[in-house]
Amino acid sequence: MTHFPRWSAVVLAVLFAACSGAAPAPTSITTTTAPTTTTASAPSTSTSTSITTSTSITTTTGGDPAVELLTMLVVTDVEPSLDYDRGDWGSGWSDADSDCQDTRQEVLIEESVSPTILEGGGCRVDIGSWYGAFTDTWFDDPGDLDIDHFVPLANAHRSGGWAWDRDTKRAYANDLEDPGHLIAVSSSANRSKGARGPEDWTPNHTGYLCTYATTWIRIKVRWSLTVTPAEHDALSELLAGCDGSVTFDTTPPAPTSTTVPPPSTTVASDTPADPGNSMNCSDFATYAEAKAWFDTYFPDYGDVALLDNDDDGEPCESLPGGP
Repeated sequence: MTHFPRWSAVVLAVLFAACSGAAPAPTSITTTTAPTTTTASAPSTSTSTSITTSTSITTTTGGDPAVELLTMLVVTDVEPSLDYDRGDWGSGWSDADSDCQDTRQEVLIEESVSPTILEGGGCRVDIGSWYGAFTDTWFDDPGDLDIDHFVPLANAHRSGGWAWDRDTKRAYANDLEDPGHLIAVSSSANRSKGARGPEDWTPNHTGYLCTYATTWIRIKVRWSLTVTPAEHDALSELLAGCDGSVTFDTTPPAPTSTTVPPPSTTVASDTPADPGNSMNCSDFATYAEAKAWFDTYFPDYGDVALLDNDDDGEPCESLPGGP
């Protein structure tokens, strides 16, 4: 796979939209801060399995674009109709382009500010240089990093994702189209965050709070997710301290494929397949879920996903129900 710097994805999206004669994406929201007018097209129907209405909006008012996007979100505290099941969102990182580099490796490669050194036949990142925005620190060992679902899976579930089919859930869990959807952060920060929203957790790096709030809002708009009243208030409070100089590309994800892969032949074994470093504490809603996953793989592979930060046999202790 050819890798562009992740910060350039938004710029490329805007340039391609402006310069090509291709039909527009199902949903495209672009904001600027030049004070003129606001135009909006009527809703249209999308072919996506998860997003059935789309809107094309160009906002050129003098207001804060993030605040305007926040007003587009549905505010509700209605509980989901189904319980959260991490397995519905995939058993781990996928390798959508079959290049042997799963989603975690793709993010590490694209976010490294220096050329990465690969091992394992070019399938795994061994050395690079990464900026951890949550903590304002630099890393050169990928083992110190988790790949954070910016809006955690459990949060997406209770924000409307519970109604998606499994293909859409797995597309969300491995979304590489949006450069802010998955980011490399320190393992400790990711585990501190867990599945909590901005009403309960924000990064220690105060200089990142505006980006944190605007990225959270943009992802929720892109995936048509809701916010709770407390979450909305927290985001509004964070935005109050921002200057509004943010550019958005909220083009929604492409429809997920419904192609069924051919069945594969496997040999039964009592030993589970090595999941690799494929899970973060934020992928679990409770300590009990994290512990069950940890206990499944620990006897054969140890703490392969680095969930047990203090090596006491208790993973993700900050999650609800932890010891």
